[in-house]
Amino acid sequence: MSDNAPPQEPSAEQTIRDELEKIVGLINASRHLMAEGRSVDLNAVEDRVRIITESVTAAPTQVASLFKDHLEALLDTLNSLQDDLEHHHQALEDNLRILKRRTASNAYGTSSPTPVSSTDSDED
Repeated sequence: MSDNAPPQEPSAEQTIRDELEKIVGLINASRHLMAEGRSVDLNAVEDRVRIITESVTAAPTQVASLFKDHLEALLDTLNSLQDDLEHHHQALEDNLRILKRRTASNAYGTSSPTPVSSTDSDED
C-alpha cells in the first residue's frame, strides 16, 4: 500500500528559519552589488521581512521567542544595509554634482571646477 497523504507543511519554526536564511542571502547579495556600484532592487528584501514578521506573529509564543536574538541580529543587519544605501546615495549625489559642474564648465569654456566640498550648497 502506498501512502497518498499530502506532504506536510513546514512547521512555524522551520518556516521562520528558512525565511531568515533567505533574507540573509538577499541582504549580503544586495550589499555586494552596492559595493560594486550597481543598483539594487530591495523589493525581495521587503517581501522577506514581511513574511518573517507575519510568521513570527502567527507562531506560538514559545516558537517566536526562540528567534528573538535572530530578529535582533536581522535588525542590525538591516540597519547596516540602510547605512550602505545612504552612503551609496550620497556618493551618487556627489558624482552628479561634479558632473553638473563639469558640464557647465565645458559649456562655457571655463577652467575645470574646483572640487566639491561637503560645505557646498545647491541653494546658491
